[in-house]
Amino acid sequence: MAKAEVIVLTNCTNRKRVLVPDEQAARSLPPGNIAHISQEWVSRLKKAVHSHMADQLYCGRGLTETVSAAQGMGAEIAFVSAGLGVVAPRQRIPSYSLTTSSGYPDSVGSRVRGSFDPVSWWRALARAQGGSDHPLADFIASTGASLVLCAMPASYFELVAHEIARLPAPLLRTVRVMGPRRQEDVIDALRPYWLPYDARLDAPETGYNGTASDFPHRALRHFSVEVLPRVGVAASRTHVAYVENMLAQFSPYVRPRGQSASDVEVTSAIEALWKRHEGRRSGILRALRSERHIACEQTRFRRLMDKFEENRNGAAQKRS
Repeated sequence: MAKAEVIVLTNCTNRKRVLVPDEQAARSLPPGNIAHISQEWVSRLKKAVHSHMADQLYCGRGLTETVSAAQGMGAEIAFVSAGLGVVAPRQRIPSYSLTTSSGYPDSVGSRVRGSFDPVSWWRALARAQGGSDHPLADFIASTGASLVLCAMPASYFELVAHEIARLPAPLLRTVRVMGPRRQEDVIDALRPYWLPYDARLDAPETGYNGTASDFPHRALRHFSVEVLPRVGVAASRTHVAYVENMLAQFSPYVRPRGQSASDVEVTSAIEALWKRHEGRRSGILRALRSERHIACEQTRFRRLMDKFEENRNGAAQKRS
């Protein structure tokens, strides 16, 4: 990766532009202990026949926001992936599906026998890949960046926070954290570097409102457009104060509550909206809430969309 003054660390995306082969989905892994599962997973991905540029495989509004913000700052991007570790945008990778979050078909924790937590998986994955035990810390050290912007949901940040916290003090001072909405959701060692983006950013008046899933990436775009050009590469307390000052004029946004609907009803609405929104999840979710007034929490929507797309792709394959 080329040297850049600003580096953006962001999460990979659940959605992929290429259909995931069965053997590259975590649900197909045999049960076992975490070491065995991680080794089997890495072995399968190494045998993958097809590969794709990471920034062409990942997709979604969050990625669009991240790329736009990074381009505006002249920044380089690196992805944090529960399935692959640290991924460069132009790195060739297979299409895959694995998450450390529970409740999904490809939750790797459901395949592990014994204790499981996301940090343990991250470490097991690194060992199975035969590299460093702390790949993200090594990556940050290798960039020589003056500013490292971590824009990812709390679930992804949990994977790597322990590594970032152990960075030497000069490197740690380059880190800024955005994504977790409350300072309490950030471990103590990283709280001085957390930027106070919260529900105030969701207010329509900010011009940076959107869905919950793209919140970290909207925060990144706000920082890239409204903060960095005015303040530059500065101490964390300066960035914290400037963000707080800009958001102080807005009230926390409370999303209106829609009508309850069954999974069947939500899936039917998704099918009806699919063509108009060309399968774009952010547009479909927005229409569900604002046009159809259906209450659908982000995690539930993602689960139903995954199932809908899986059935739709299966039907398309049968026709061909």
